[in-house]
Parts: sequence; structure tokens; C-alpha cells
Amino acid sequence: MRNPSRLFHRWFAPWLFLLLAVSAITGVAYRAGKTWFGLNGGTGQSIMEIHTGEWIHPAFSPFYVLIVGGGLLLLLSSGAVLLRQQTRAQGARLWHRIFGLILILPLTATAVTGILYKLGQEWFDFSEDTSRLLMVIHEGRWLGPTLRPFYVTLLGLGVLALGSFGLRLVRFPRRKPTV
Repeated sequence: MRNPSRLFHRWFAPWLFLLLAVSAITGVAYRAGKTWFGLNGGTGQSIMEIHTGEWIHPAFSPFYVLIVGGGLLLLLSSGAVLLRQQTRAQGARLWHRIFGLILILPLTATAVTGILYKLGQEWFDFSEDTSRLLMVIHEGRWLGPTLRPFYVTLLGLGVLALGSFGLRLVRFPRRKPTV
């Protein structure tokens, strides 16, 4: 019997990876650009419009964030189920498991706070204090101004690594030995 979590994870992840990659790259570009490279307001705003899906249409942005963040949460949930299973892992599968284990909590916090921030802004009229708290968690501001860009960069690179190893597993699945 095939594992439904594995089947879902293998089917859904490649479809979502492009959106997650865009989100990771734009999140890193925005934070690293502002902190290390003096990114100006206009360019930063354009990057954030891509990050939040506003480039499609501003009214679609909350749905975009919900799709990308919710999809990430679904992948993290199904991945957590798979992490609990005892399987021999080597090569790309081992690295995918290691990165998944390390990143599951920070990515969950980032996805949840990003979704809540956007929906709170657009639909639920969250207070300024609530929105600020969500962004403090979302972008790692709680680490201070020196470590925050490193946190965002490592999360972004982690998403890209997880996706790359995962795509490798989908493209070249493990074969059972023939007798």
C-alpha cells in the first residue's frame, strides 16, 4: 500500500516549488537589498509586490499569499508525517530530510505569520501592534538588526535547497532492487 502522505507530498511539491522559489528569492532580495546594498524604496516596493502577488492584482494578493503560505504549510505537515517514518535515507533524500527537520519550525512560523499579516491587513483590520508583531516574527526581527538578514537569507536558501533536493527525488525516484 502506498503512503498517502508521500503520494501527496510528491505530487504537490513540484507544482508549488516555483511559487515558493519566487517567494524565497524575493524575500531574501528585499531584506538583503535593504540591509546590505541600500535598496531604494521604489525597487523594494517592486520586489515586495512580487513577494506578495500584488503584481497580478492588488485584490488577488491575499489569495496569493494564502495559496503560497498555505501550500507551504501543507508540505511541511505532510513532510513532518514522513519524517516520523523510519526509512533509510541517503543522497538527496538524506539531505532533504535534514533540511526539512531543521527548517520545519522556522518555516512554519514564517508561513503562519506571513499569512496572518496579509489577511489581517486586507480583511481583518488588525491593529498596528498586531501587524508589527507578526512582521517581527515573519522576518526574524526578534534576532536584532545584525542577524535578521542572515536569518532571512538562510531560510530562503533553505527553501531553495529543500525544493532542489525534493525535485531531484521526484525526477530520479529511488528504485527497488530487482531480484
